[in-house]
Amino acid sequence: MTERLGARIAAGGLILVLMRLAQRLIGLVSVVILFRILAPADFGVVALAMVVVGFIEVFAEFGFEQALLRNAQAVRQDYDVTFTLNFIRGVTVSLLIAASAPLAAGLMAEPRLVVVLLVLSLVPLLDGLQNIGTIDFSKNLEFDKEFKLKVAQKLISFVVTLAGAFILRNYWALIIGVLSGRIAGVALSFAMHPYRPQWCLTGWRSVMRFSIWILANNIVLYAGNQTDKVVIQRAFSAHMVGIVRIAEEISGMVMELVWPIEKALFAGYVKVAHDIKVFHQTLTQSLGLVAGIGVPVSLGLGALAEPAVLLVLGEKGREAVPFVQIYVLHGALRSCLCGIYPAFTVLGRSDVNAQSTFMAVALRLTVLFTLFPVIGLMAVPWSMVAGTAVSFAVMWWRMTTLLKFPVLALPTAIWRVVLAAAAMYGAGHLGLSALPTALHVGSKVAIMVPACAAVYLGGIALLWWMCGRPDGAERSALHFFQQRWQQRGRRAP
Repeated sequence: MTERLGARIAAGGLILVLMRLAQRLIGLVSVVILFRILAPADFGVVALAMVVVGFIEVFAEFGFEQALLRNAQAVRQDYDVTFTLNFIRGVTVSLLIAASAPLAAGLMAEPRLVVVLLVLSLVPLLDGLQNIGTIDFSKNLEFDKEFKLKVAQKLISFVVTLAGAFILRNYWALIIGVLSGRIAGVALSFAMHPYRPQWCLTGWRSVMRFSIWILANNIVLYAGNQTDKVVIQRAFSAHMVGIVRIAEEISGMVMELVWPIEKALFAGYVKVAHDIKVFHQTLTQSLGLVAGIGVPVSLGLGALAEPAVLLVLGEKGREAVPFVQIYVLHGALRSCLCGIYPAFTVLGRSDVNAQSTFMAVALRLTVLFTLFPVIGLMAVPWSMVAGTAVSFAVMWWRMTTLLKFPVLALPTAIWRVVLAAAAMYGAGHLGLSALPTALHVGSKVAIMVPACAAVYLGGIALLWWMCGRPDGAERSALHFFQQRWQQRGRRAP
């Protein structure tokens, strides 16, 4: 059972990763085209407005959908109360954004923000009108339907924005594009699922008790992320601040391959949460599966940071290399946690995730303010690593005390991945040093990426075989690829 579920989670995770990449690609193409039509100031006005919208929304991110998703026995009433709470949240946030428009415009010295924010205040309202029935796509691990919904929504927004840019030639094209995407999302959600909402508040207290910890987690994380930005922006030049942010963005691309998998894991855990033995097996395999993707990609980027960064940014990006090499340690650690956070949420202990985040942010800020006078900007990525390390320790401890896992369950699930990835990291450094220095950075990346991948895959396969081919992420991955191969064979003429 765990093998089949592991294969379904792997397939769902792959679809969600592809969905995220497709959305990012559409967004990238949109920016490239629109930047040639609109003025930079147009993007600036909308960016300022979205800062205000995002700031207000973060204080209302309750995650009501997660409460519904974790309820394997959900009935019509549960769907209705979730839709109602989402609608109330949307109306409340919309009113707050509209009310704050004059103040925000005054603080940012941008009078155009008043009208822009009044229009964009419709965004949370439209989000609150989304058909909650589409949560069944995740419940049933039908992520292909979610892929179609989200990518179609993004494409519609892209087309409308582009048309608006050619016609209006100002920032209103971007605003119309945002609204059109939300409207398309509402329409598509009702077209793709038969659920039709009814007003209901029965049982709202139990949903709020669960969701309040998700809100607390989001607020603490947001506060921590904004604090280090304020610190470095006040202490350093815009140039160095930009270098650190670029390094963070490049390193963060690794998590683009990992974060979507959390949603697939969440849905998978819900299906086995009633059986503690199967739940433990599924969680253990999932830890290895997510770490098996995130850890080698993170460490691979660290090993090839110099040619990779120079290939993307050119010589002016060289200053970002040492920051990337540290940030990837955060990515590797965070990848190992991606399989744990959804487990506590499914079991109704989202307070554990919030406590872990609070401790991580507290240590992160402590390290930042302690090391900042000593090592300057390098304190920023090291503080991120320290915060993630304490999260890792807390979640490991909670696994043993609350979930009754053996103390060595977590290291047992990931040690082969870590060892193989470490070997790949060393091979990457050695390989780069052996290449001619005059070789173009693109050629270096083209040579070393497949070489590093071969070292990692060969290492993980060898370690698994030497251990007697035990149940785990390797077996689930093998089962997944066998299924794909068999399906391909059946489709062949």
